[in-house]
Amino acid sequence: MATLFNIVQSSYEVMFKYRGRAVLWMYSGGRSASALPGPRGLPFLGSLLDVDTSRFHHVCSRWSRHYGKIFQFRLAGQSVVVVTDAGLLRRLFATGQISHHTNDRADNVTKHVFYGRKHIGFADLGERTNELRSILRRKVLNRLMCDRNFENTCFSIIDKLAHGLNHESVNPDTLIKDVIQELNSFVLIGEALPADDPDKDALWEFIERLYDLLQPAVDVPLRMFPWLRFLPFKHGRLFRAAIESRDRVSRKYFDTQKASYEAGRVRGLVDVCLQIQAEEGTTSGDQAWLSDDYIRGLMFDTVLAGMSEMMKSMRMLILLMCHYPHVQSRVHAEINDVIGTSAMPSSNHRMEMPYTQAVLLEMLRYVSQTPLAIPHKCNKDVVLDGFVIEKDSGIFPNIFGIHHDEAIWGDPLIPFSVGRRRCPGEDFAMTRLFLVLTSLIQKLHFLPPSSGELPSADPRLYNNQYPLYLPVFTCKAVRRPVMDAQTESQS
Repeated sequence: MATLFNIVQSSYEVMFKYRGRAVLWMYSGGRSASALPGPRGLPFLGSLLDVDTSRFHHVCSRWSRHYGKIFQFRLAGQSVVVVTDAGLLRRLFATGQISHHTNDRADNVTKHVFYGRKHIGFADLGERTNELRSILRRKVLNRLMCDRNFENTCFSIIDKLAHGLNHESVNPDTLIKDVIQELNSFVLIGEALPADDPDKDALWEFIERLYDLLQPAVDVPLRMFPWLRFLPFKHGRLFRAAIESRDRVSRKYFDTQKASYEAGRVRGLVDVCLQIQAEEGTTSGDQAWLSDDYIRGLMFDTVLAGMSEMMKSMRMLILLMCHYPHVQSRVHAEINDVIGTSAMPSSNHRMEMPYTQAVLLEMLRYVSQTPLAIPHKCNKDVVLDGFVIEKDSGIFPNIFGIHHDEAIWGDPLIPFSVGRRRCPGEDFAMTRLFLVLTSLIQKLHFLPPSSGELPSADPRLYNNQYPLYLPVFTCKAVRRPVMDAQTESQS
């Protein structure tokens, strides 16, 4: 048996060795290049048995220290490339000819949720995906950032959050969830749902069901054995629950909005898209490319990016302020100097508050709440830094490894990804985080709870759910004094 195993192992290695040589000769212009280093793994299974999915980012970071900043391993015959270097990621995804071949997406089960990949996040980077990105960035988010009414709505909702947090012992989770749900409802349809609406929690339910599907132990079997979707077992139940929650959101936020749509009246993202759809149909006389499924997909993208990441960021900001009171004091001092105690913070204050901005960026680096970014897929054999990346390889940007590399100080920060797939909502997200942090610290002083202990804020201790699971905690929040405008100006 041992001899047979060794023969199979040798054949497996020889096959990829000579395939790699041919590829290297063809795509390096005759120059010398090398196959990527990495763990050898087993025949056919590759490194499947070595991958702990609950701490996959730590496995990748450990291998990176051993094999280098770019390495490769195999999972059931699939090549997986991991990059743990900010400069290499920018060269891979953002510059030159290589970036034209490395920005597609590896396949996953969510294609059935997003109507055959009619959206941005998990779709290949084709013409339609770029058009959707442009609509989201230029016609929706930029419009909202310049809309004073929307900003006033944000302040009203954040003020309600501050009022709810003002307590001797409070778990901020539920309050933050409600605030983020309201804000995203305004982004989608221009209003929040009533508190007694039976679909009030539909957005969070959809996010949770989708993340259930993205766990490797669920996604991989559903892709390898699609018929599991129809069986009454765990994988089938999770898949059908995701579809049901998707349809619930669609009925509430798209179907109702389309039925009440009026030309010239823009309430939120859905109306913007319906307006584009109607204008294209009128101009061309044909059916617009921006179909209802594309609008729904863009709506789901906005929900996922605007809710789950913001939730974790707000929780971690409060937890970190409790752990690092001297940082909170400096942020508060800068708020007093630039904004005061009574005036509303504005996105215009950002450029005058470098310390507060640095705190936000450091939080994003430190937490790295999506430790391994959504995998890219290489659609052609390419050579990077003297190494070949094979066609159809999955490429994992190891964000956690980059952000926690003790040898790197400079510009390793890439929480919104880089290059052609850089998050189109980055400016919008950073502005909302700035307004949340300044508004809360202006009004409240966050402290550890009077009884009990705070959990550690060290993200290296957390397991890798998707995205990174962060702890639930209780804290104390004390209302700060407010000066009237005249007293403040005199002081």
